Amino acid sequence: MKITDIAFTVYPSNDVASARAWYEKALGLVFAGPYAEDGIEKYNEAHFPGACFSLMASEWVGREPGTAASVYFEVDDINEAIVSLRAAGTDVEEPFETPVCTQASLRDSEGNRIWLHQRKPRARNGT
Repeated sequence: MKITDIAFTVYPSNDVASARAWYEKALGLVFAGPYAEDGIEKYNEAHFPGACFSLMASEWVGREPGTAASVYFEVDDINEAIVSLRAAGTDVEEPFETPVCTQASLRDSEGNRIWLHQRKPRARNGT
């Protein structure tokens, strides 16, 4: 067996439709379309080059909302993203820098921690 890629990241949700609406409004994500059972949205996913972010009914994931591991969304301008989110009423932690990036965290509508991430330009020597 050879692992070739990560298929997707999934966050648990007690109300996938409501959580999806939060991600669409707060972060501008575009979801592919719901998988529903008995008329209730149980799964949806947003596609990115080389990655997929998913929301899944907590009973399918086997975890409650707020217990998910973290996903880091790459942004082109973290400061602009923070200003925009705060202007819309979303609480975003103060950003912090590492040698390779700047990060800031926030919580989705169900308490899952998510992160904004902006890579720093690489130095000319390749580091």
